[in-house]
Amino acid sequence: MTSKRPLSPLSAHALLHVTVFVWGFTAILGRLISISAVPLVWYRLLLVLPVMAGVLKWKGLSLRTDPKRQWVLWGIGVLVAAHWLCFYGCIKYAGVAVAVLCLSSLTFFTALLEPLIFKRAIVVGELLIGVAAVGGVALIVKLETNATPLGLFLGLASSFLSGLFGTLNGVWSRDEPAERVTLHELSSGLVVTSLAFTVWDFVPPWALSDSDLLWLGLLAIVCTVFPWLASLKVLETLSPYTVALAVTLEPVYSLVLAYILFPDEEQLTWRFYAGAAALLGLVLLNGWLKRLNRPPANEASAGAA
Repeated sequence: MTSKRPLSPLSAHALLHVTVFVWGFTAILGRLISISAVPLVWYRLLLVLPVMAGVLKWKGLSLRTDPKRQWVLWGIGVLVAAHWLCFYGCIKYAGVAVAVLCLSSLTFFTALLEPLIFKRAIVVGELLIGVAAVGGVALIVKLETNATPLGLFLGLASSFLSGLFGTLNGVWSRDEPAERVTLHELSSGLVVTSLAFTVWDFVPPWALSDSDLLWLGLLAIVCTVFPWLASLKVLETLSPYTVALAVTLEPVYSLVLAYILFPDEEQLTWRFYAGAAALLGLVLLNGWLKRLNRPPANEASAGAA
């Protein structure tokens, strides 16, 4: 097994917030790409995998891993693909605002899932902060979003799946190069998404517009390869819950961008500023509480921050 040196807590938090900022563009790109969710996710995966294979070869890393771990990583990849399908499906059906609003429930789901997967007691403070984060983002989006039941279901399912695969990666991605984890997970994701074309119309490459090709390239390379590797690196030091809480800032970035690019569709009101301030306060509160309770010697090795 390859040994890895984890980031310091300060470096991990800094990298995490850069990653979340980049992720803020994914909803916007999903809105700009004209094709539906299934081919969108399929092309995203198709473009990412050769890049990851090239990175592995460039770094001289083997594709092979322990067989048991390989099956688990493939299973996590199925969850990743399902998350992306639900997330972009929500954007197509209900819009950017509803998709990112539902994603704010990630902290709530992670506060429930992490204790189960890590086999520890539920931390009431984390659960309360998660609930408060949902309320903070709820202030951001206008109540008149006119979200359909299908749109809300897709958004909440996307958030739950994100919490589930993020927490599982907190366990299974350690002691593995992030590039290899990414390649295995997204390979199974591509297989699952390909199977969806048995019931969904395939969009051939020649049917894509020039703008779709451009946005798909940016989505795959800039908004997938870098943040995916960075998030796995961060999980060597920080807990899945801490990562999930920081991700609640993604709606802030997404909605600012949506307001700039689609001013007739996304309007910023006092709810946005109140919700953004609440989210920032919760992220800072979580960081302060973690530092307060951090064991002095083994925090990084335990990966709890």
